[in-house]
Amino acid sequence: MRNKLLVIGLDGASFNVLDPLMAKGYLPNLAELIAAGARANLETTFPPITAVAWSSFMTGKNPGKHGIFEFVMREQKSHRQLAVNATLRQGRAIWDILSEAGQRVIVHNFPCTYPPHEINGLMIADFMTPRGRRDFTCPATLLEELEARFGDYRLHLSQTYANGNVEGVLNELNDELEYKAQVSEYLMTNYEWDAFFQYFWGTDRLQHELWHVFDDEHPRHNKAEAAKYRERVYQYFRRVDEIVGRLIELAGAEALVWIASDHGFGAAHKYCSFNNWLLQEGFLQLKTDAVTRLKKLMFNVGITPENAFKIVKKLPLGKLRPARGVGNTAGASKALSTFFLSFNDVDWTRTKAFSKGNYGQIYVNLKGREAHGSVDASDYDKVCEMLVARLQAMRDAQTGEPWIGRLHRREEIYQGARVADAPDISFLPRDMRYLPIGSADFTSNKFMVEAFGISGCHRMEGVMIAKGAAIKRGVDVVQTSIYDVTPTILYLLGYAVPEDMDGQILENIIEENFLQANPVRYAKQDETSDTGEAEFTAAENEEVIERLRSLGYMG
Repeated sequence: MRNKLLVIGLDGASFNVLDPLMAKGYLPNLAELIAAGARANLETTFPPITAVAWSSFMTGKNPGKHGIFEFVMREQKSHRQLAVNATLRQGRAIWDILSEAGQRVIVHNFPCTYPPHEINGLMIADFMTPRGRRDFTCPATLLEELEARFGDYRLHLSQTYANGNVEGVLNELNDELEYKAQVSEYLMTNYEWDAFFQYFWGTDRLQHELWHVFDDEHPRHNKAEAAKYRERVYQYFRRVDEIVGRLIELAGAEALVWIASDHGFGAAHKYCSFNNWLLQEGFLQLKTDAVTRLKKLMFNVGITPENAFKIVKKLPLGKLRPARGVGNTAGASKALSTFFLSFNDVDWTRTKAFSKGNYGQIYVNLKGREAHGSVDASDYDKVCEMLVARLQAMRDAQTGEPWIGRLHRREEIYQGARVADAPDISFLPRDMRYLPIGSADFTSNKFMVEAFGISGCHRMEGVMIAKGAAIKRGVDVVQTSIYDVTPTILYLLGYAVPEDMDGQILENIIEENFLQANPVRYAKQDETSDTGEAEFTAAENEEVIERLRSLGYMG
């Protein structure tokens, strides 16, 4: 008989935040778990994007195989943006593999699980469910059962930081956390299960919105605000730790416990618009009609959405704020494009490249792939080489050092049948406080502006903590990959590992006698589960995308 498996996803958790809190005594359960097991820095997908990382976590595969490269993807026929959902992901998740092997599985809120599909157990989908939908549990009757006991299900978060709204952010986060804690305990104690997958979103949202509250070095740090709210921020993490401890207790002393995050976290000081950079470098060209020329003139002299927003901030609506750019405020992008320079003004017949995504990812405007492609396939490599050379030539204005850190063409980091859907060039700055963005609106006429939305953003290293009978005690591994989690868990539970998974078995955290007694077995190439196709109305698809923009999840 196999021991139970408890997997807890702490979105955005990193040891640079957890270690100081453990040292201060705020996280005794995590500290105890680490002492009794293994810990490691968990390198995430490149670049560090939530929907991409969790998809790799659950499948053990790189994005070139599972096909998720952002929170949105382009429909091949129409080129319209589609909010990512479970039916667009290729490859089985770990809970599908365990379910098909006869294990009773419960999955609670992991990203990219909407719409939920039938498994040998229960599934409650994630925050990318369109508002108003009631079909995010499987079986469908589970939602009514939960709401009869605990009230309306807390599926979405909407509070964002603005001057005077720390209280609103924390109140919503704590309400959502307590609700999910009650639901998790109810599911664990009222249903049979062999594997329980629990996801906590608030650890990510809190750091996006309130990083400057507990970071004394952040440009937007306010001492009075910090004095009032820093302890409440720490108490949120303490409460997460208490809930984690309770779930571990319910799982039992013999359970294999695995905690992981999809990425780490750090400060965001600057927003850096790579469409502005592409415009300056000549890769992106504008139309020459009278309206566009007028908009460009306004843009050049500083009549931009950013400056308009600064004026609006002084009005009663000033507590509202965009997450990464004025044009990304929910519902604002279409209206702003009428008056200000936008992608509607781009001359695609002369444009060689554009930026689209959370981290300024660059796409060549390739004929046959893009809706209005201008670059011939024979010139594709030449354009990519020019882009790479120009990016590598960028210098930090203060230090003179190269501005770009890691930089890759798509084939260098992705392998699989879906590589053609990947950005052509992905990169990260050397200083991750500078956040690249691929905004579709030219919200400022400057390449770099002060970050005025979210104050914290992702880093490449998340966390992994594991405890179980076969896990070594007190092991601290310098580096592992998010791809390694699922194959290692399958191995520890006695299952064959699908041969097309990209991750490795983490032998350095496993007891030698277990390794010797249990040679790794591999199964044939994983098959994609057929979960149908999610049918979003145009309004639902737009609602999800606008909500992601307002929360800062889309560049």
